[in-house]
Amino acid sequence: MTLFRAFSTLSHAAKRQLALGAILACLAALANFGLLFLSGWLLAGAACAGLAGLSAKQAFNMVLPATGVRFFAMMRILARYGERLVTHDSALRIIGKLRVACYGRIAPQAPAILHAQRGGDLLTRFVTDTDSAGQYYTDVLIPFIRAFVCSVFFITLTAFFSFSCAISLAAGLLTGTLIARAIKAQCVTLTARLSETQSRIQSELTDTITSIGESLSLGASFHQQGLIMQFQADLSGTKRRLTAWENGARSLIAFCSTLTTLCILFFAVKGFQSHLLTLPEVPMLVLGGLAAFDVMSPLPTAQRTLAQVHLAIKRLEEACSTGEVTKNNSEKTTFLDHSSLQFETICFRYSGQENDIFHHATLCVKQGERVAITGPSGCGKSSLISILFGFYPLQSGRILLGGSDVHTHTPEELAQIISVAGQDFHLFNGTLRDNLLFANPASTEEDMRAALHTAQLADFLSTAPNGLDSFVGDEGLQLSGGQAKRLSIAQALLRKTPWIILDEPTEGLDAITEQHLLEQLIAARPDATLLCMTHRPAVLPFMTRVLRIQDGTFCPSEEKKP
Repeated sequence: MTLFRAFSTLSHAAKRQLALGAILACLAALANFGLLFLSGWLLAGAACAGLAGLSAKQAFNMVLPATGVRFFAMMRILARYGERLVTHDSALRIIGKLRVACYGRIAPQAPAILHAQRGGDLLTRFVTDTDSAGQYYTDVLIPFIRAFVCSVFFITLTAFFSFSCAISLAAGLLTGTLIARAIKAQCVTLTARLSETQSRIQSELTDTITSIGESLSLGASFHQQGLIMQFQADLSGTKRRLTAWENGARSLIAFCSTLTTLCILFFAVKGFQSHLLTLPEVPMLVLGGLAAFDVMSPLPTAQRTLAQVHLAIKRLEEACSTGEVTKNNSEKTTFLDHSSLQFETICFRYSGQENDIFHHATLCVKQGERVAITGPSGCGKSSLISILFGFYPLQSGRILLGGSDVHTHTPEELAQIISVAGQDFHLFNGTLRDNLLFANPASTEEDMRAALHTAQLADFLSTAPNGLDSFVGDEGLQLSGGQAKRLSIAQALLRKTPWIILDEPTEGLDAITEQHLLEQLIAARPDATLLCMTHRPAVLPFMTRVLRIQDGTFCPSEEKKP
């Protein structure tokens, strides 16, 4: 729980707010106890005075206890309102800090963490588990603090009138606490199962919605529907069992409250018969005993929430501490020299694999070169980009850009030098302008039109219904595959970096468009260093050097350039 010790990282003002919430919660419970405690004495005292005759009725002071009743009633209302306001505000602040902390730990691990976990499960951890962890303050800490502090006060005040009644109350409150704790093991087991099932449902729903077209075309939609319904039935059954244990504990506490009240009534009557208590003090102690158990009833729910909090924190720690990527950012410097890119005897393989994708591979690309890297599918062309940006750790070797180790820099710093148009590019559900400005917010309309012209999208732009303000749809759904690919190339061009990496830039294009794209690209950026991953022979004549990935190393290609 080192990452999520939210209380230790909060400011002093926030800690004071948390303490204020706990104080208000205790005041509300004490006011409720005082209201019933004093009301019992007042009603019984007024009845006794009325029965005793006119002189006793006139001697009975009704104003002071009635004022006390009104005071406790008003204090209960104000304290409860203040407690809800303060505690929920504090809980939301804690959840906000948790989410910021989670994002700060998860983001640098992408995309490695995305391959290690299902997207729906990661989303559940980031949203639902942070909410569950944030409930620790309002739904766990506050109820237990209130129960302890108020119980001590209730027992002490009761002991002032009757020691036997105080012992009965203490035994009842202790029994109620033990009952709430007795369901801990079941709460832990059922909560773990509940969380796992919810995570699976979320993952299946996310995957199903993301690939709804493929599911419908392959006739798998009914299978997915049945699978999700099966998970939902399991989820409902687990919730019923968990609720049954919680309600059972609450019912036992209510039964314990009744027994304790009867014991208090018995000892209070004995005290009255022994002239140790007055008659009005008997209902006062009885109603006080009933009010005391109000702080016990939330404990089963608090025990259940505590199990959810522990599981949520464990899941968040697992998501944020995969250990896949470690970057040394102790010395953040800018790249003063980017005249060459060197891969020095690198060894790399993905986690869980036995064979290296790169095995003591060495490559040097000088500034101004246009280098094509070829090889069969799966040989590591796209992986080269991931290890360059530090998305996955090297087993050995190093990568230097202008003599500086790239892994001492963040991906954001590398992006100032290198632009990438990858195979797994992402287009946002916005307009052409939105997606181009995302690559370079400082771009003018002329810059965007020039980049689209270079990417062979000028004809598409001229026929688009709203020009640059035409929507591309989610993941570029309104575009063809080739158009979406060329839009990603236009994004890379807009960034105007000295190095450009293209991963299969002409895949899916016809020969004429492919030829024009490469000609315009080189004409637009003749000064750029170009690293192109491709299996298309038509790309090679535009390169100054062609290498092939073979047996985990870079070898001169046998393919000749005209």
